[in-house]
Amino acid sequence: MIDIAKVPVQLRLGTKEDTKVLTKLASETMREAFGEQNESKHIDAYISQAFHKLSVQAELADTKHNTFWLAFQNEELVGYCKLNRKSEKPRNLKGYKAVELQRIYVYDQYKGQGIGKQLLEACLEQARQEKYQAVFLGVWEKNESAIHFYEHMGFEKMGWHYFLFGFDRQRDYWMVKRL
Repeated sequence: MIDIAKVPVQLRLGTKEDTKVLTKLASETMREAFGEQNESKHIDAYISQAFHKLSVQAELADTKHNTFWLAFQNEELVGYCKLNRKSEKPRNLKGYKAVELQRIYVYDQYKGQGIGKQLLEACLEQARQEKYQAVFLGVWEKNESAIHFYEHMGFEKMGWHYFLFGFDRQRDYWMVKRL
């Protein structure tokens, strides 16, 4: 048996050809991350809207506005993150050239290996290369492990907003890292 903690991770940019595997990963990691704390009707509604195959394909194809970083172990997609350049900035960042880290997910069985950190660092480096001054994100107020991770990576809370998760209005913190 292979110790997955010792298998190196390969990162690469996502393309339209990754639609099928990314759609599967996005849906499954969303259920892993939020399944225990949310009703299935909300998760199902969110996934059917955000991770429909055509939606994912369109996002992958729109490289002007979106960048997906994919993490592979043994040629299996195990995590991903997305930078979104067309997001509405929080009002605290008006006047800054800022980009949103919209999603970052890793299968539960691969967590704790630094994959999320590698994905986030790839996004931060890309943002620096593109001369962004800040990276911001929204994170559910009840997702304490994610909040801790982002704080560890240098993000700070800067307010909150409401996020519609399926049919459930939830409160998300805005977090920012200035570059």
